[in-house]
Amino acid sequence: MAYFTPKHNLAKRIKYMVLAALPILFILSGCASYGKLSLPPKDEAGALLADLLSQTDRYVVHYHGNSKKFVSGVLFDLKDDAKTIRPEGALWNEVSDPDTIAATIDIIQRGDHPGYFPRLYSIIAPDGDFYGYLFTGWNYLAIRTVDEQTLRVYGLKGPPEYEDYSGSR
Repeated sequence: MAYFTPKHNLAKRIKYMVLAALPILFILSGCASYGKLSLPPKDEAGALLADLLSQTDRYVVHYHGNSKKFVSGVLFDLKDDAKTIRPEGALWNEVSDPDTIAATIDIIQRGDHPGYFPRLYSIIAPDGDFYGYLFTGWNYLAIRTVDEQTLRVYGLKGPPEYEDYSGSR
């Protein structure tokens, strides 16, 4: 039968607490490299979107979707800043024609799908820096730091027409 001294028991408890805390620390340090979406003030969102559409030549614009008619988001990355948003995935397509960009935004706004609420988001880096805008009906986009001046975005859900809302196909 083994007997433990109070000193040995305390050391054992500390060891287990440290081992239990390590996964939490790894998770927290990993999350530090992810950006976020932020909603601009509600009363400014409409004017801000109108400004984006009237100045599309100032942005590198990508839409996310199967085609220009089946889209789930439009990404605006300002050209004249030193920062870059790099869209990852086969569904991101660059577009430069202002009429196509406006039509794509209109398609998203007219979408009437459960859980899809079109709005304009600011894309914010983990350090709080502003990088660009995303217009989408989804409320999640994976945003990951590549380096001090580059964010990678991926993980936007596909066009709502292709999502299964009923639970069956």
